Parts: sequence; structure tokens; C-alpha cells
Amino acid sequence: MMNINKKVTKSVLTLLPALLALGCGENTTESSAAATPADLVFTNGTIYTADKDHTLAQAIAVKGEEIVFVGSSEDVKRFVGERTQVKDLAGKLMLPGLHDAHLHPLGIVQLDACDLDSEAYTLADMVPVLKECINRYEVKKGEWLIVEQWAFTQGNEPSDEYPTLRAALDAVSTDSPIFLKGNDGHHAAANSAALATAKNKAGDVVGINVDTLDRDFAEYSELIGRDGHGEPNGALNEGARLLLDIDPGMLLGDLIPPEAMPKVSQKLASYGITSIQDAATSLESMALYRGLQESGLQTFRLTTALFPHFAEYANDDGEVDIDKLLNRFDTIRESFADNPLIKADSAKIFVDGVIEGNPLVSPPTLPNAAQLEHYHQPMFAYDPQAQTLDISGYVDLESDICQQVRANPDQYATPEMRKSFASEQGFAASQCVYSNGVLEHSESFIHDYIVALDARGYTVHAHAIGDRAVRTAIDAFEDAEKQNGKSDRPHNIAHAQIVDPNDFKRAGELGLFVTMTYAWVKPEVAYDITVTPFLDQLDGTADLYNPDTKTFKYSYPAKSLEDVGVILAAGSDAPVDSREPRPFVNIEQAVTRAGENDVVWNASERLPIYDILDAYTIHGAQALQQSDIVGSLEVGKKADFAVLDQNIIELANDGQADKIGDTQVLTTVFNGQLVFERKLPN
Repeated sequence: MMNINKKVTKSVLTLLPALLALGCGENTTESSAAATPADLVFTNGTIYTADKDHTLAQAIAVKGEEIVFVGSSEDVKRFVGERTQVKDLAGKLMLPGLHDAHLHPLGIVQLDACDLDSEAYTLADMVPVLKECINRYEVKKGEWLIVEQWAFTQGNEPSDEYPTLRAALDAVSTDSPIFLKGNDGHHAAANSAALATAKNKAGDVVGINVDTLDRDFAEYSELIGRDGHGEPNGALNEGARLLLDIDPGMLLGDLIPPEAMPKVSQKLASYGITSIQDAATSLESMALYRGLQESGLQTFRLTTALFPHFAEYANDDGEVDIDKLLNRFDTIRESFADNPLIKADSAKIFVDGVIEGNPLVSPPTLPNAAQLEHYHQPMFAYDPQAQTLDISGYVDLESDICQQVRANPDQYATPEMRKSFASEQGFAASQCVYSNGVLEHSESFIHDYIVALDARGYTVHAHAIGDRAVRTAIDAFEDAEKQNGKSDRPHNIAHAQIVDPNDFKRAGELGLFVTMTYAWVKPEVAYDITVTPFLDQLDGTADLYNPDTKTFKYSYPAKSLEDVGVILAAGSDAPVDSREPRPFVNIEQAVTRAGENDVVWNASERLPIYDILDAYTIHGAQALQQSDIVGSLEVGKKADFAVLDQNIIELANDGQADKIGDTQVLTTVFNGQLVFERKLPN
């Protein structure tokens, strides 16, 4: 295991002024002399220490990289010498450096590329924007146009001219393949030229079309969108994205130019974030992080959740050689064993996908997250002129006609048959299928991989959205404990969007961590209509926030999990939804769970302010196995902290939690160095 107490390298100390010259504040000196006088003192503030007693202090003193005093403004005076830099907090709130335990840092920096920036476009409005990209980047015939940050759950309203994503993208170009990268990292869209590049298992280019969907790509049937005639509508999810003839690194966006890496540091520092976990670290990107650290411009502690291209470790039968893969992980982990800022002791696995369906296409695309129960098959009424959407009813899966479809699927295989069926029944034959989503891997592989990672001493970071995926992960963690003994690793389930209550206690007894993106616990009709109608049978959108539904009761059950012993951490998942990590938006939503029209999403799952602060500080440090040096402001720990422009504890306690999201960081200190200062307007 790496020695994370090791002093920061000389290059970090000598090159930090270069970062500060970019607008991140004034450098201070470091000394190895006695504890007094200190190098840096903050006084007259409200300091949340995040220690076991939730102590509030007034002052803090820093010598070199470490905290040497936490206490009163009067007592800190004995640490002030001639060269001590003293900062008056004027009552401002200081927190330990924030931990974002689920982040994709290489995506939080905007590059010069075709980028929709998560804005909601109708399909008609999207066409000219992408045409402009074709011209601006001089995309030639046959060259790919890769489009960043497509908002798949917002906008995308069809029209008579553009009834599908594919139709809209074909209107942009039929000569150049176009690929929209969903801002969630799970969805994508492609035009006909891109779909035509798809290869089957034999490596033959056969394209994705109505014939190959049923023949070559049948196993991806739940991951590829189809229109009412069975033709692909342009939507590609999860592993189906990799069918196209496109470089996986480019597709997944796990590499950026080395010269852009300092911007990652700058953005994190501006939010008071001093520790992160890259939640899906490609093995190729490790060189980028090493380069940043060696440049001296890394102002955050990094835990990498290693995530390989599994196909590279598969045999001819498609089975992954887990031992060979973990040998590669071991090599990487060992190469960072003495690195003061980077450790490679975690690994990522996607247990399932995501739980958003698409109600704007006909037939609606089902979610693919792994659920214990089958998804409902809602029917939607969309008015393209008014751009209004409502639930018009549900397909009766037990009806005679649906039983007939399932018994004789070949009778509804051609476009003509599908069109005739939809005309007679008012819904598509494909809506008669049962589906409870898809696991990203076989259940046996998920089990074996988690058990093997635990045995090798890696922390498992398991993406699990649906309740079946959460249960599958918990089952594997239980078996790992049985086979390997009680682990001291902080194994983690990321997201846990829907959790069956029968699994609450099991997660607590295992001592699991759960990392949620609390900003997503916000009632918004445009988003919630992509989820709830598929999980619960509703009486129109007016029933969307019915407190008796499964979705309302068991979405992001933060307090219930905490009450049974689960340790909560926090992760923004940026650039998903937004490139901004938004810690204070996440904190606000954890406390309020409030959204549109004064709707509160299951108020019983709200978190007290101290609990969500601990998720971002001491519990985040525990999740990343570094609570011995950071996570709380205590003597002997590293000097990582942030000063805020408003007291979010008081806001929460005074009934003004809805203002927490507006909080800005004034100062960030990392390893005893001032790495960010915000200049306030006069």
C-alpha cells in the first residue's frame, strides 16, 4: 500500500507558483522548523472540523503541509511569528477539503470540439447547430463528427420532419458518420453513416439495420432504439455503442491533451475539492495523471478506480482472464506505491446501465438498468406543436394479443407486419415483451470479478442503478467476505438509484459505502417522466409524484441506508449532467430533496446538514482510505481546507437550505499551500 504520508515532491513546492500565477492565489513558504511560529494562520472564523464530535473551532494554524493547531482565536496567537501569514476569516465558514468520491475528471474540462454543452435542443434546433460544427471543423466526407455532452433526457423533441434522432442526424450529413456522446456516459446517438460501420462478432462490417438487429445484434436488442417499423432510430446505449467502427478511447472520452490537465486542478480547487476518485480510470490515462503530478500542478489527492477495456483480456470465447487482468492492475498499483498524490488501489465495475427510458419515440425505449421486476410498457401522447407530453395508458402485457406476440414473434418480424399491428392495436408489437433490464456482464463474472478484486486488496467501486443490480453487487460482496474473510476495504456502491428495502440491512451489515449524486434527487417533470412511468403504473403525469409508488419511496434512499450502518460518501459524477462538480448543489439537494412545484422527493430520506458534510469530508476520506491524513481538521493531518462565502450550516439550521447551492469558495488550501483565492467584486 502506498505511503500517502510521504512529503510532497520538491517539484510540487517549486512549481506551485506557476499555478498560482494562473489566478489561483498567493504562494506561501514551507518550513521544517518547530511547530511555532506557523507558516499560515486563519483566525476569527467558524471552522467545521468534521471530527468525531462535530467540533466547531475559531482558528487553525499550519506549518508546512500539516495542521499544528485547531482551537480559539485567542490561543492561536502563540503560533503567529514575524513571517506567519495571518488571514482573518471575518466569521466565514471553513470546511475540510471536500472529497468527490465519484468523478470523471478528464471530462470536466471543455475542449475545442463540437459540444452541445448539455443544453436541451429539439431535434429541429439541433440540426443547424451540428451543421455549423461540420463547417467549423471542416469535417470531410467519411470523417467522423464526434459531438460532446448531448443531453439525452432533455430536449430531443421530434417533429414531422425529424421523427427520430437518426432522421435529424442524417439531415446534418449522410456522408460523414456522426456520433453524439450522451452527457451521462451511457447513451449515444448515430446517423445512418455511423450505423453502417457496425461490425458483427466475426468482424464483418454489416451495419445496424432492421435485418442485422434481429440476426447479428440480437443480444443488443434492449440497447438499440427502434422505430415502429423495427428500423434503428439512431439511439445506442451501453455496449451497443462499441459496435461502431470507432476508437473506444475517443468514444468514451477518457483521454485529453496533456496541456489541458492543469485546468482540471484549477476547476477542482475553485470548488474546494482537494481529493477525488476518478470513477472509471482507463489504464491509458494513468500517464496523464503522472505527468500532472510531476509538473507540480496537481492540487488534489487522486484515487483511481481502474477500468480496463475488458475485451483486451478476453479469450476466443469472450471470457475475460481475470487473473491476467489483475496482474496488470498490480503492476500499475506498484508503480504508484510511493507517489504522494496518486494511488491505484481501486477498481470499477459497471453492474448495470441506466434507468431512463425515452418517451419521445414511438414505441418508447425502455430503461436498461437491471430491475427485480419487469418494466411497465407505457404509452405516451406527444403534441409536437405544443411540445407537451403525457401518459395515455399502458400496454396490457397479460392480454391475449400480447401473449400471442410472445408466443409467435416471427409473425411480427417484418416492417409491414409491425405497421399493421400498430395500426390495429394502437401500440407496437415490441411493447408486448417483458424486460427487467440488463446486467452489464454475466452475474457469474460480476461475482468472480468482485471476489477476485477483494482477494487482491482492491477497493471495488460498483456502479449499480437498478434494485437488481444493487442486489447483485451485495450478493457478490457477501460471497467475497465468505471466501476471503472480513475485508478492511471500503467497498462502494455508486448511485444506488433504486434499492429494494430488503437489501438495506444487508448493505449495512457488510459495512458498505454508498456514493450518491444528491443533485439528482430533484423533482423535475422532464426527467422524472423518463423514469417513473416505466417503474410504476401511473394515472397520467398528475400521478408522477404519488408517494405510494415504488419509485418515490425507494429512489436514492440515503437516510434509510445510513440508519442501518451504510456509510454515505458523495460524488458529482461530473461531467454527467454538468461539467461542474457542484458540491454545494449536491449538499442542498441532500438536505432538501426539493424541486419543481414545491415537490419534495420522499422527505423521510433527507439528510441532516452534518451528515452530508461528513459525506463530503471525513466519510469521503474513509471511502478513499486516507482518513488518517485528511477528511477532518485535526492536529497532525494534512492542511487541506476551503473557506466559503456563506455559512451553509446556519442556512440549513435556519430553514434556508434552498440557498446552499449558491455557495462559492473563497479560498482553497491544499497541502498547506494556497491554491485558490476568489476575488470578490468591490
